[in-house]
Amino acid sequence: MITKLLSSLYSWIIIVVLVIVVMTANSFYVVSTLNDLSALEARLFTTNRVINAVNRLHVAVLRVESGQRGYMLTDNEDYLTDYTETLSVLTELIDEVEVSAFSSDIEEQPARISELLELTRLKINEMIEAVELTKSGANTQALALVNSDKGFKLYKRFEALFRQIDDSERDMQGTHLANLMSLRRDSVNTLIISSATTLLLIITVFLLLKINTREHEKYQEDLENINEQLESRIEARTQELSMYSDELARSNRELEDFAFVASHDLQEPLRKIRAFGNRLESGYADVIDERGKDFLARMLNAAERMSMLISDLLAFSRVSTRGKDFGDVDLNKALSSVLSDLEIAIDEKSAKVNMDHLPIIRGDRTQIEQLFLNLISNALKFQPEGVAPEVNVTCSVPDEAELAEIVMSDEFDWVKIKVADNGIGFDQSFAEKIFAPFQRLHGRTEYKGTGIGLAVCRRIVERHNGQITAQSVQGEGATFTILVPKDSEPFGSNNNGEKHNDA
Repeated sequence: MITKLLSSLYSWIIIVVLVIVVMTANSFYVVSTLNDLSALEARLFTTNRVINAVNRLHVAVLRVESGQRGYMLTDNEDYLTDYTETLSVLTELIDEVEVSAFSSDIEEQPARISELLELTRLKINEMIEAVELTKSGANTQALALVNSDKGFKLYKRFEALFRQIDDSERDMQGTHLANLMSLRRDSVNTLIISSATTLLLIITVFLLLKINTREHEKYQEDLENINEQLESRIEARTQELSMYSDELARSNRELEDFAFVASHDLQEPLRKIRAFGNRLESGYADVIDERGKDFLARMLNAAERMSMLISDLLAFSRVSTRGKDFGDVDLNKALSSVLSDLEIAIDEKSAKVNMDHLPIIRGDRTQIEQLFLNLISNALKFQPEGVAPEVNVTCSVPDEAELAEIVMSDEFDWVKIKVADNGIGFDQSFAEKIFAPFQRLHGRTEYKGTGIGLAVCRRIVERHNGQITAQSVQGEGATFTILVPKDSEPFGSNNNGEKHNDA
């Protein structure tokens, strides 16, 4: 009978309407009670805030007076410690009391608190004046000021007003607490009503679930069939993605091999162009006119730039294709080796290189030295005319914010190395562009180079699972920050041995 009744459309409509009505009534009842509770709690909070604020102000005045009297009686400046500390936070306490006055439930309270704050300032100024007179040696005037009735009368008025404010707020606090306890007793009735209506809803839902059990079983069977189909499709898709991944890896290897071979094979015709060009320049200079000599010089310069580009392209591709196995690298020795190689350039420019003590990390020593060489060479090269280069290499431990964007940063111990110079710098908007291959911010006539040095630096750091960034202001030097783990394995490198002969 009940099953047939609940199976009809009208029964469903009646049940839904009943559920909505019951839930709505419960919701309004509960929300109303919660709003009343929140309002009383807010009033209690406000009252407590006023009480606490004026009490802290009262204690502060007493502490200042205690420090003043102790200092004047003993001439011991240790008493001024508490005195000075309290004065330093007194403005904050006064502001807190002033703000709390506007939220008090007592109408007369803002005027009382305003008067209390005025008395506080007068009393504090009187005590500060006495202390300053004592410090300046005017003890007689200071004692006369303290012995006068001015400070005593100020404090008596302050104390009386403080008691009046505190007592009135505590009376209000008691009233709020009584109302809160009464409301909590009323909440028990709310709980009983809500429990009864909730039980009714549970019974109704139970009946609905009982009726729909068979439908659910059918739906479950259909869902299992759909899941099997989805699993089959996911498995097929996973196989396709695996094939695409393998194909992408193979394509990357072929591209790296192509870059290496192309760079390698281009060196030979360039050698011939440069060799024959040099022969023309040395052996046929007498029979070539000035225009021909200009053409020849341009050709040789272009060949030289092309050779530099190919060499840099080889260096760039070898970071990943020709990287060596990781081992312990003493960064101090690596940097010292680089400075030894740059000794002539450093002496010629009267440069100064300062370095912290650096740690030992796992890495490719040759690539680490290449990293330092590129950064310090740039620091020596990109300098304004007449300024002696100064390079500072510092080491520290990065904080969590600096490691937030690095994947798997929790798996390693990290070190932060900064290479800062006093060179020409660059606009910060180019901070990413300078790490792209063959990107230059200046013409070749100003500063030589192919623009691939920093790209090599980024690739080396990334192979060491690290990150390199640049910060600069035009004309104020540049700072390169390297975050690198102390103990890691190479990332994205091919360490299967030599695959090609050197060019």
